[in-house]
Amino acid sequence: MSDKEKKPGIFYHGSYVKGLKTLQPYSKSHNTIKKPVIYLTPNETLSLFYIWKLIYKFVTFSEDENGVVIYKEWYNNQFEDFYEGLSGSVYECKDGPCIYGTHIAGVYNCDIPLDVSRETVIDDVCKEIKKRINDGSVILQTYSSLSPEDKEKIENDVVRSIHMQRLLNPGGSEYSTASAAFYREHFPVLWRRAEKMSEDEIKAMYDEWKKSVGI
Repeated sequence: MSDKEKKPGIFYHGSYVKGLKTLQPYSKSHNTIKKPVIYLTPNETLSLFYIWKLIYKFVTFSEDENGVVIYKEWYNNQFEDFYEGLSGSVYECKDGPCIYGTHIAGVYNCDIPLDVSRETVIDDVCKEIKKRINDGSVILQTYSSLSPEDKEKIENDVVRSIHMQRLLNPGGSEYSTASAAFYREHFPVLWRRAEKMSEDEIKAMYDEWKKSVGI
């Protein structure tokens, strides 16, 4: 393993649950591995965005090549909607053979319990992230600042997400039901667009997306 490929010695995990001594696999991996996993990152700032209290996930943030977290709003006031009034903890864990990388930059998984070496309580997650915005470790791209091209891409991503997550017919899943309600509330026009699509249009959308990501 080269120096470039070596894993960091310390990883972080953000959670709204305080006082944990051991992290347990809980979250489902990003549509690939269906078993429960722990999400970890060597970027302490990125871990703040994983302090999440809602049952569903809506991830519109990523890490650039310099370790700066880019948070892009997909609708007006999204950042405040998710993080205002939220508290939680950032947990520090030492590296181990159970921790492995994913296809997402700065994100690692572990599928067995992991001991916590340190906990930092974050009383106001929104306020803490705004500090990181001020020091340049986070870039907040508000929806109103996005270009027409960015907004068009978001629209296409929303429609595809509705179909890929099968939210039009969520069944009895609590996660899917909550996620569907979120999409209907915040993207009503795009929800109706998704409802009206034919099977051929859905297939063409999937094919175009797969080609764009090299699948």
